[in-house]
Amino acid sequence: MFLWLPSVMVLKGFSLIKSFQYTLIMTLAQLPGYFVAAWLIEKWGRKFVLITFLIGTALSAYFFGTAGTLALLLTFGILLSFFNLGAWGALYAYSPEQYPTVIRGTGTGMAAAFGRIGGIFGPLLVGYLIAQKVPMTAIFSIFCASILIGALAVLILGKETKNQTLD
Repeated sequence: MFLWLPSVMVLKGFSLIKSFQYTLIMTLAQLPGYFVAAWLIEKWGRKFVLITFLIGTALSAYFFGTAGTLALLLTFGILLSFFNLGAWGALYAYSPEQYPTVIRGTGTGMAAAFGRIGGIFGPLLVGYLIAQKVPMTAIFSIFCASILIGALAVLILGKETKNQTLD
């Protein structure tokens, strides 16, 4: 999503310079999101924080895609940045703990490899959809749905590891 933020802003009618300025403002919210998630995983648990931040990311992505004013674009762009990096922070704390110690590195590495594949094809898909004149609302709805599927997978398949001894 973040690779396309400047282009999204240009497609919504802003100059390239303003688009980069607004993108910078939005991305500054990433660090607080990361720190808040890191603090909350010890208070509320890894699974709950990851699901919460994923849902926050999904909703922010949807509303960013549907935003029609600069104020809404900035608001949901900031929320998108905050929740997205917070979700990554929670994910990196949570995922290794889902695997037994003997395969923890392999399991986490394989999961990250699949994520990299998505990181390659996601931006390509967005470029293709934009070239096909798919509305930005639909593109960000795809982001929203994908992230909600991830949150549902964590909810159903994940186990809470807070205050547990790992083998």
